[in-house]
Amino acid sequence: MKNRFRLNLFRFVLLLFVCVSCSQEYDKALEDALNLAGENRPELEKVLRHYHGDTLKLEAAKFLIRNMPGHYSFADTTEVKPYYDEVDSVLTTMKGCNVWTIRDSLVKIDNKYADLSPEWVEDIQIIKADFLIQNIDSAFVQWKKGAWARHLDFEQFCEYLLPYKAEELQPLDAWRTYLREFHPDHLDELRYCDQLKNSSLQSAITLNDNLWYYMRPEITEASQVRPIYRLSTRLRMPFGICADFTNMAISVFRSQGIPVALDFTPQWAFRSLGHTWNVVLVNNGKNVPFSGATSNPGQPHKPDERMAKVFRITYAVNPDLKRLSEIEAFVPSAFRYPFFKDVTEEYMDCEDVEIEVGDSLDGRYVYLTVFDNTEWKPVDFALIKGSKVVFRKVGMNSVYLPVCYEAGGQMKAIGHPFLHTYDKEVRPFIPDTSRRVTLRLLRKYPVLRHVQGVVMRLDSGEFHASNDARFREYEMLYRVTDCSVTGREVVLPDTLGAFRYWRYYQPKNGSYCNIADIRFYERATGKQCVGKIIGTDGCWEGNPGHTKDKAFDGDLLTFFDAPVSSGAWTGMDFGKPVDIGRFVFTGRGDGNSIDIGDWYELLYWKEGGWHSAGKRKAETVYLLYEDMPRGALYWLRDLSKGKEERIFSYEDGKQVWW
Repeated sequence: MKNRFRLNLFRFVLLLFVCVSCSQEYDKALEDALNLAGENRPELEKVLRHYHGDTLKLEAAKFLIRNMPGHYSFADTTEVKPYYDEVDSVLTTMKGCNVWTIRDSLVKIDNKYADLSPEWVEDIQIIKADFLIQNIDSAFVQWKKGAWARHLDFEQFCEYLLPYKAEELQPLDAWRTYLREFHPDHLDELRYCDQLKNSSLQSAITLNDNLWYYMRPEITEASQVRPIYRLSTRLRMPFGICADFTNMAISVFRSQGIPVALDFTPQWAFRSLGHTWNVVLVNNGKNVPFSGATSNPGQPHKPDERMAKVFRITYAVNPDLKRLSEIEAFVPSAFRYPFFKDVTEEYMDCEDVEIEVGDSLDGRYVYLTVFDNTEWKPVDFALIKGSKVVFRKVGMNSVYLPVCYEAGGQMKAIGHPFLHTYDKEVRPFIPDTSRRVTLRLLRKYPVLRHVQGVVMRLDSGEFHASNDARFREYEMLYRVTDCSVTGREVVLPDTLGAFRYWRYYQPKNGSYCNIADIRFYERATGKQCVGKIIGTDGCWEGNPGHTKDKAFDGDLLTFFDAPVSSGAWTGMDFGKPVDIGRFVFTGRGDGNSIDIGDWYELLYWKEGGWHSAGKRKAETVYLLYEDMPRGALYWLRDLSKGKEERIFSYEDGKQVWW
């Protein structure tokens, strides 16, 4: 009994020491923040005094102040006001106009203010006590007395409801008040249903439906105009990138007391760009993804798109990111902002990855990168210990390259690119020059969802040859059974003979005779034959860009789109019988199949960089590269045009995209 008492006493003393140490550390962080406030320190001390008798609100105020350094606003909002006001004016006068017409007008305003570059200042130096107190009090009312945030604990409350703004440079205004009136249709009706009256999920669905109905946003891949941070203006914008609407949604949802945050992947693992979206913290403690004003919680959110890492924007500083900036001479831009945390395991099966990097880099940071179509982009970081580095919670079935940065920002590979397999293995890509392979390359980019939707329109298409202009009798040359989005070359038998009329015919319902490119080559000379274009007149919905001649204009991005669902055709009248030895064709697609006449260069990764395997001009719908090393990571570049290109391996005679 005496030993047990001593053990419990020891545990109590140890716990007390830990609590005091943590309290002292927090107090130091608070004092550091107050010191950074400079002349604005009295405003922050006023907030602390105001909550002296309320323990929980005092802790909330301390949380905001401790983590305030690094959060920024415009030093003088009057500098940006004229720009915002002109945007408002255009949105008012052009209400109801075509989105892209509005965009063109706003681009002109953006150009007018091209030199606008207002100074930034840390919030800690300008924020006022009254503003902070009003925000804290409002957030507590939403938490304790509101309908949709009662399930939050204090830590969750501090991140999902308490912050006085949702993003950097957002004006320090009364957004909680005026956004509360921004189309809260049907939210109040939930109180009549016992099952839903406290449902943060259902409230988020209802409010997001309202945002979609009133905003009808057009999502673009690139910013068209400079960011607009004034919410009263931003909520009227009919177009923008995903981040525009997800950031806006945070403020709108929090104004109603709905706990919403922002998640992002800095770079897709399979194509260019990254992505941002929202999450709502629902009553069972799970974060449910959605996109503000576009897709609702509960709807699948890009489930088939591979991600390497996922992070959540926070108000609190991430000590690991802060330490990174303090230690490293150069930090890539993706990790200079210290307010986010890793939530990858909420989205996918992931696994730690351990890499041997040698002893020379001990104590330095290494980054894990993925390819963005043109270069390697960092998506994670880790500290080297000894000769190894461990990256935590890494997405699988993606290709990575470990790198470090020199003081001047030069990226340096410190290992081979590798595939993190579903079997949780690290499979490096190492060119094996002792074993060679011939590569038959059909595309420079994988087939994505928007292309797959029209792929099957090539199915059952037929190529005919005839000496009858009406094709009452004809020779069946080829019938499409493989709808791959690649060019096809068909070699015709010597015994076929000569014909005057050659065509592509589509009997299948729903095909609209979609085809992008057809080329006929004379048997004797090998030269392309050109004749008079014949076939079904007209096009779908009268679009002049999709007539039958588009199948012969040499452009893979144009195509014939017939006015009828089936039975249409396009072809050539050569004026006399011609002996065609081969023809090539490419179905409607994305223009990333091998394009005849373009110059290409194949690269493969070796010894820390890309090495050229040679440049060549495409003479047909595929490229052959002979005597290539096995096991390498490849990259095919179109030197003539386009920007969509992707790394791949070559396995079992096929390109495997990463």
